Amino acid sequence: MLEKIVKRYASDFKVEVEHRFEAMEEGKVANAIELVTDQMIRNKLEISTLLTAHEVSADLRKEFEQILFSTCLAYLKQQNSSTSIALEYLAELYAANSMTSIQWVLKNGKDANIILLLDQMQEYIFNQLKSDLYTS
Repeated sequence: MLEKIVKRYASDFKVEVEHRFEAMEEGKVANAIELVTDQMIRNKLEISTLLTAHEVSADLRKEFEQILFSTCLAYLKQQNSSTSIALEYLAELYAANSMTSIQWVLKNGKDANIILLLDQMQEYIFNQLKSDLYTS
């Protein structure tokens, strides 16, 4: 039962994260972040509880982290940028920041300033791939 619930939340989360990356192409990242945030808040109690359960076959935190990492890495690889920073590092950084924001929202509620900060941090990181600052 726990495994099915985790898989359902992970599947829904994957769709939301993919939409978030699609929104980056359209310049609507803050809106996408807000939608993901709203989804988390709607299911706050269940998600908060599931994030603390760590079963081998049902670990929502690991599922979320893997979805964030793999979706971000795929996006970064599509950008065809030449950078001296490992794309895997940037994807891990993105996943860690996203998980921190998810936990913050679940504990403290939605905060427009945090959504804006996340948008700016993400934009800064991804813009570095396009600049000469980190190219080899």
